[in-house]
Amino acid sequence: MSAAAAMENPANPLVLINTETGPIYVELLPDVAPLNVANFLSLAEPAEAEPRFGLPVASGHYDGMRFHRVIPGFLVQAGSPALSRDDAEPETIRDEINADALGLDLEPVMYANGEFNPLLDIQGKEDFDEILLRPLYRRLGISGNAEIAARQDEIMSALSNMSVKDAYAQLGYRYQSQRSGRDLSRGALALANQGPDDNGPEFFISLSDAPHLNGRYTVIGHVVEGMAAADRIGATAVDPLEFTASGRLIYSIRQVN
Repeated sequence: MSAAAAMENPANPLVLINTETGPIYVELLPDVAPLNVANFLSLAEPAEAEPRFGLPVASGHYDGMRFHRVIPGFLVQAGSPALSRDDAEPETIRDEINADALGLDLEPVMYANGEFNPLLDIQGKEDFDEILLRPLYRRLGISGNAEIAARQDEIMSALSNMSVKDAYAQLGYRYQSQRSGRDLSRGALALANQGPDDNGPEFFISLSDAPHLNGRYTVIGHVVEGMAAADRIGATAVDPLEFTASGRLIYSIRQVN
């Protein structure tokens, strides 16, 4: 009842992520990401339930899974199809992100002093090449060092006038201005991906504000009660490449309203 009272809209789905560290109640946001919310709910349905939402159902997908990736103070992640007992191929859903509502259209990739916008999380030359330069060269039809040298002014002008939204669009992200936008703040539940339009069952809960993730991950809900349980899960690091039974258990995920 207290979780329901904390919801923004009582008509939204309220789900219980029942974990070994305690319950986590999440209000899902169909007005923000209707396709991805429907897919998440269908995956969470118990095995004996009738298919709903008109989507393929990997019934009870999350039952008995563990948080296989944990970065203390940052996020807890679960739901990987590679760790599922279900052999069904999960549905892949397109992104549902409003970059304008997140203000990414107003954020320059590069400031007047030549520093990169911290939202891009560029840590060195490799990131710079991967996130900005190579996609820009493809968009401008530039190939080869000679052409790069000959078109330096054009390249610099493009970078100077590029927004963070533009940079992500170069990487293949497509945005929807008709949806309300949600940022990756503490308590957000978002879908993990390996690139644009690659949303499946894998999700994460943000343990802290993460503005550098905005525009690349579809937010489908937010925790309304139980962040203490999420923080307990996030207290011990779990490396997905060395995943063991140390990852905290998810008993089930169910809609409760």
